Amino acid sequence: MNAEYIKNILFTKINEVAETINNYSVNPQKDFTRNRKLTAEKLIKGIIGMGSANLTNEILDMFDLSSSAPTPSAFVQQRCKLKPEAFETIFKSFTSEITKEAVDSIPILAVDGSDVHIATNPDDAETYYAGNNGQKGYNLIHLNALYDINRHLYTDILIQNSRKGNEHKAFTEMIDRLELSKAIILADRGYESYNNIAHIQEKGLNFLFRIKDANGGIKQGL
Repeated sequence: MNAEYIKNILFTKINEVAETINNYSVNPQKDFTRNRKLTAEKLIKGIIGMGSANLTNEILDMFDLSSSAPTPSAFVQQRCKLKPEAFETIFKSFTSEITKEAVDSIPILAVDGSDVHIATNPDDAETYYAGNNGQKGYNLIHLNALYDINRHLYTDILIQNSRKGNEHKAFTEMIDRLELSKAIILADRGYESYNNIAHIQEKGLNFLFRIKDANGGIKQGL
């Protein structure tokens, strides 16, 4: 699959959500009902395609440096009308479409988690960390992901508030909703537990975990 083919599939899935935007609007009776520069389709494509520039420059890039580009304030107002489920639907339908062709090899899925910085907000107690030694405070979310090593594709993600993050809980949720009859699950140290293994076995899948070498872990019990 070339890049153009993949991009066309992504845009098709975005259009499908935009055409049924009432299902993904905070207020379906009023949101995205008026003609605006930032339509639902334009908004979603813009958010997914954003780079690392500030919001003003990202908007200018979205509108090809046009003087009629909306303001950052207008962008934020439109963004607040959109439910997160819109992106979840696009992610799942896009992933399903490009992996639907049968393959002879067994999927190999690696699981891991990582903290991700988000906009600083001291009022968000579940993600905010006060800075130490003169450092500024910051906010973190924890991203858990399943990654298909052969296809170079994320097959599932689960985002948690950093202070309430639980990688074991995220792991079992992602395993339980896998729709695969065969797969090998790879996990690094820290994921080994009888409960995690049981969830994999209940799905009829295989696994390979790296485990802690010290006493007191699952290795000692085995």
